[in-house]
Amino acid sequence: MNIASLKVYGDEAALADVKDGLPSEPEHIWQKGDVRPDGRVRIDSGFYVSLATEQDTTELLKQIRAWLHECEARGVTFDVPRLAAELRVAFTNDNEETGSVSLDFTIADLTLLVNMGISLSITN
Repeated sequence: MNIASLKVYGDEAALADVKDGLPSEPEHIWQKGDVRPDGRVRIDSGFYVSLATEQDTTELLKQIRAWLHECEARGVTFDVPRLAAELRVAFTNDNEETGSVSLDFTIADLTLLVNMGISLSITN
């Protein structure tokens, strides 16, 4: 299954402003000083938002685009001081015929990410 989520962390006031405008609610929220599962202490507050879970990578990208464009329409940006955002895409190699999976971000997609202040992390 292919999964896309957004990790946002930083200053609590900036996080609160961003959370208010999101098209969906965060699934996991943490506070500065909370202990992570690996035992380390978090140095920033933050949250995760699930954007899409799809078997088909084309459909996954459509849902990511729709979510980001909704943020854009609402005036939500992550390009503010003391705030960081990372689009995390984890995909499986489930195409038995070719042994590969295509994840094709367009120049417009990448430009939108840059303009919104979102970094990109892709894992397999």
